[in-house]
Amino acid sequence: MGGNASSKDEMGQIFKTFDTDGSGMIDRVEIMAYMKTNYPKFPLQAVDLLIMLADTNGNGQIERVEFPDFYKIVQACVATDMVLKNIIYTALSAENCEFITKAKIIKGLKCFGVIVKPAELNKNKYNRDEFMNEVEKMFE
Repeated sequence: MGGNASSKDEMGQIFKTFDTDGSGMIDRVEIMAYMKTNYPKFPLQAVDLLIMLADTNGNGQIERVEFPDFYKIVQACVATDMVLKNIIYTALSAENCEFITKAKIIKGLKCFGVIVKPAELNKNKYNRDEFMNEVEKMFE
């Protein structure tokens, strides 16, 4: 129990570093400011993807209950080489490191203004190499 309380307290402190206005929710502007300050090489166009993946109630903000999952995705993404397609893959595969589903690719790329129709993707699941090849074509 002590470990859980400690990590919960630690997570609360980290949440406060994002939540600069003290509203109890983290909005896009706060996330962008945090990332720009702490990870200057992080491509800020990926912020909407991070929000979309962790915002379970769809209000466009990260609430305290959503924050642990959000922060896990952030940590995985900042551990990459900061290349956008690697960040996209890492964020989309945070729950399952083996594959990304077609639906998740379509939803995730929409955050970047890339509209992908289901018929444009030939498979239902993509491994890392397959995903990178598809994304390469879409961002050309």
